[in-house]
Amino acid sequence: MNKLVFDGCIDSDFEGFNDNMIFKMSNGTYWIQARYEYWYHYAYRPKATINYENGRYKLIVFNRSIEVQPLYDVIESRINGTFEGWNGHSKYKLANGQVWEQTTYKYEYKYSYSPQVIVANYGGRYIMSVAGTRAVVRKIS
Repeated sequence: MNKLVFDGCIDSDFEGFNDNMIFKMSNGTYWIQARYEYWYHYAYRPKATINYENGRYKLIVFNRSIEVQPLYDVIESRINGTFEGWNGHSKYKLANGQVWEQTTYKYEYKYSYSPQVIVANYGGRYIMSVAGTRAVVRKIS
């Protein structure tokens, strides 16, 4: 049985599919890519649909689909200052006053000043998405 769950657009830049991509929809819901698949395609606020089929949610963008899961425990803020990617032990203060620290090793340089941040609880761990890159984090204050 197919059921249309969402029909609208992604509410930000879309950079395709990768590992644990987080998508905010125009209706304010958040979804996370549930299995790894890489496909790069940049678009700003592209049309998207989410269908529920055979017990799974499928996000469809540009006729490409990927399995996704809904996110409910989500924080949206900005980095308070400069973001320079991940260095294995990165700590970032958010504009809302929270401080988050990277918990698993990942090194990736990416510069951005005061970028938007989405932190989401997924499977008992928190994933921080910033400037098109993601890492596992924990709240330290």
